[in-house]
Amino acid sequence: MLRVALLSAAASSSLAFLLPSSSLAPSLRSSSLSSTPAVCSQPALASSRPRRSAAALRMAVIDINSEQELDQAIEAAGENTLVIIDYSTTWCGPCKVIAPKYDEMSDKYKDAIFLKCVGDTSPEATKLMKREGIRSVPAFHFWKKGAKIEVIAGANVEALENTIKENL
Repeated sequence: MLRVALLSAAASSSLAFLLPSSSLAPSLRSSSLSSTPAVCSQPALASSRPRRSAAALRMAVIDINSEQELDQAIEAAGENTLVIIDYSTTWCGPCKVIAPKYDEMSDKYKDAIFLKCVGDTSPEATKLMKREGIRSVPAFHFWKKGAKIEVIAGANVEALENTIKENL
């Protein structure tokens, strides 16, 4: 896990996303996410998220690393299953903040398939993000009946959950 020595309160609040919440002072922990979407434009940091394969438990978020994997997942979902894909990068602060909420939603909404593509982990993942027109992260695309039906840009938990509820 990445650890950063913080020198001031200002640095603490701007770098808090780099530390696990258990290592933050109570005043720096955030109990909820802002309803204002946050979008990243920072340089790369290493990812600490473990990779889960399609063979993992059904309710887990499944990592997708290529155009072919996404196409197969959408096709395998069938006609009436909602597929949500979270596009992120390893260096994105808002992506790291929303990731646990996205994981929780995968447990809560069992009738949907939750996928994740981390765009800077491989050339194939980068190619997928280019094909899908991802210009900022995090971004969430919703698929049903083989077609993209909705797009959300930014780390807006409320919009994400409402869109899932509307399309299940």
